[in-house]
Amino acid sequence: MPDPADISALDQALADQLCAWYGCDRVDFHDTVIDLSQALQQGHSCLHRDDHTLAQKLEGLPLAPQDATPLVFDQNRLYLRRYWQFETELAAALRQRTRPTPLADIPQARQCLDQLFADPVEPSQTNWQKIAAANALLQGFSVIVGGPGTGKTYTVTRLLACLMTCLQSTASVPLVVKMAAPTGKAAQRLAESVALAKTQLQGLVDPAILDLIPDQGQTLHRLLGVIPRSLQFRHQQNNPLALDILVVDESSMIDLPLMTRLFRALPPQCRVILLGDANQLPSVAAGSVLADLAPASPPSYSAAHLQRLESLGISLPRSEPPCRDYVTWLQQSRRFDDDSGIGQLAQRLLLGQAQASLDCFKNYPQALAWRATEPLHTALTEWAQTFYRPVQEADCLATAFEQLGRFRILCATRTGARGVEAINRQLVQQLNPSGQTFFAGQPLMITRNQYDLGLFNGDIGLIWPDDQGQLFAWFPTPQGFRPLATARLPEHETVYAMTIHKTQGSEFDQVALVLPDQPQALLSRELLYTGLTRAKHKLTLCGSESIWRNGVEQRIQRHSGLSLRLAGVETNT
Repeated sequence: MPDPADISALDQALADQLCAWYGCDRVDFHDTVIDLSQALQQGHSCLHRDDHTLAQKLEGLPLAPQDATPLVFDQNRLYLRRYWQFETELAAALRQRTRPTPLADIPQARQCLDQLFADPVEPSQTNWQKIAAANALLQGFSVIVGGPGTGKTYTVTRLLACLMTCLQSTASVPLVVKMAAPTGKAAQRLAESVALAKTQLQGLVDPAILDLIPDQGQTLHRLLGVIPRSLQFRHQQNNPLALDILVVDESSMIDLPLMTRLFRALPPQCRVILLGDANQLPSVAAGSVLADLAPASPPSYSAAHLQRLESLGISLPRSEPPCRDYVTWLQQSRRFDDDSGIGQLAQRLLLGQAQASLDCFKNYPQALAWRATEPLHTALTEWAQTFYRPVQEADCLATAFEQLGRFRILCATRTGARGVEAINRQLVQQLNPSGQTFFAGQPLMITRNQYDLGLFNGDIGLIWPDDQGQLFAWFPTPQGFRPLATARLPEHETVYAMTIHKTQGSEFDQVALVLPDQPQALLSRELLYTGLTRAKHKLTLCGSESIWRNGVEQRIQRHSGLSLRLAGVETNT
């Protein structure tokens, strides 16, 4: 039975409405609907129990998929029908796209792979980047997962060059390729990384092919076409996007409804490549699509797929089921090598080794620091002077942005003495003692999409004077920096400190990770991993050992039936 203290008005209203709809006044059904409502708010796409108690509570009610009622009971999981529809629709679309796609010219594909993906020096090492490209050549859908610095964008750039070389030879018109990500910041970073990787392909790839690889990315919402005050998009099954290849980065952030709507809008011939880190935080809304697509297990390919890889010159040993021919895990980090403190900490954390992760702070003092007992105010004063005062004192806007990217304070929560709001308030008092609404060097983060201004939730800007000394909000673009009058700014906040959720798709030279002073349900292994891997060179942790241990031991496990559906398991109701 749900704890009455945890039941919201939304939970109660949904339970009351559905009990009335079904004409069922049973207390156990009412409580089950409340449990479902709470599960959805926690990010699950359904309510699941390992035993048979759920089925017993729902016995006798018309909940089968074919009953066309508001709830669906399927695979021992209870769904609101719309989430069941999202999940089954997405699974069907993915199964369709993972079917083998014959290549017109196998020798050409093999030559291209060999040219763009040099084999490792050690023969025992597997060239997973090459396998990722081969997987994308052999089917219409592929997933490339890996941690920071494993070369996902390097791989996808060469993958695109290889894929387009093979496909363009049989196409009558130039292929249309687009890149997207859930946030504007992530889309910008993807575009920057691909543009840099393209420069390394000069002389290796036909210039006409390189010209077709885009230099810009966009948010998924902009790609699909937002309709004001509507959950639907301009592009859907009756108005599909005109494109042949789509690359989507930071896929762990994409919730189940958005991923389904994305695949609705894709034409049948479009190849899709998802990039992401399956160990990061899942989406804020319901679903854990990337984790469902690429569970943390060794890569496993079917015998038929291994034979197709063999035709491209790639030999792999037989795999044990379940097989996921569309997934490639990139395992070697070029940012965090075997001697990297941050890399070692991330590995110990993902394995749930609390004590071993704590030992990393003693073993790698150059990269990892722990400020456990020092008052937070003391650390904030130091960081303000060391990292944020130089932003204000920079000699130009470009230098100010460069300085801002060197450091960020990350928090698990917004509220509380060690949350984003309190920390930003303290830092503003130190750096803006006169209390101006806007001041030079003030970092801002947009908190609501504003499509007419080209600004999106999570975009970072700086307040800076123009040549006449007037303060504007400046935002980076591929062409430079564009100003916006402060009066036109959409919803925003000062951002010396950010929640870890908001930093997905970002990276900084140094990060200070501030833990709460009490255990929190949201403080998980995935949250800590996402936070610490935003740091490229140094991580400073502020918090107690007990809170850290609590976070390492707590995992996010979301209930979903997507993996079963992808494996071909049909309904059992």
